[in-house]
Amino acid sequence: MTPVYPAGRPLFSLLEDTVVIAGQHRLTVHGRWGEIDVLDDCPMVREALRRMAFGPVALENIPVLLAEFHEWQATGVCGTQWPRMKRTLDQLGGCVVPSLALHDGAGPILSLVPVRSDAAFRWPQIDDDEPVSMAAGVRLERAGDEDVLINPALSYRVVLHRPHVTEVIKLLLPGPTTVNDLARRLQIGPERAADIVAYLASGGFVTAAGVGR
Repeated sequence: MTPVYPAGRPLFSLLEDTVVIAGQHRLTVHGRWGEIDVLDDCPMVREALRRMAFGPVALENIPVLLAEFHEWQATGVCGTQWPRMKRTLDQLGGCVVPSLALHDGAGPILSLVPVRSDAAFRWPQIDDDEPVSMAAGVRLERAGDEDVLINPALSYRVVLHRPHVTEVIKLLLPGPTTVNDLARRLQIGPERAADIVAYLASGGFVTAAGVGR
């Protein structure tokens, strides 16, 4: 089963053309979808958006989130500050780029880049033996030095930063498989395979019977 928190390292950033304006009594985000007044103008949110404007960051490095992060990983119980942060990420939707990294410090292995203002990142629950398939209409293309997944019907495109992620995609495209089968065929840990499938599912690129439950 997909864990409540990824085994890898979630990173978050803002689209490159997004600007954060932190006034004394107002926090706004200016991007390709217009101007957004951030509803939660607290120090934690201000610091998170400041960091995200510079590129992919691990939000657990923000001190107020750190203690809750360790408890969340140890017990599966989430405190109050992470849901608060998530509400702001949801409000900003199409300005936020969720990425997945390993614990090697080498940067993201994949990124979900929003292409519509209504983009929303939802972490799914998928069993390791549950059949998963690539959604209809998904195409794997080459863009510069990287592979990308696109589907005009979806709110994201997926940038694949590492070759082993592209190999996961190639195994998903022909038809249904499972997390355990992907891990076995690629000789990677099931946790890594589960993370990749969950990120793809969160963007609508992978479908599974249990997604959305």
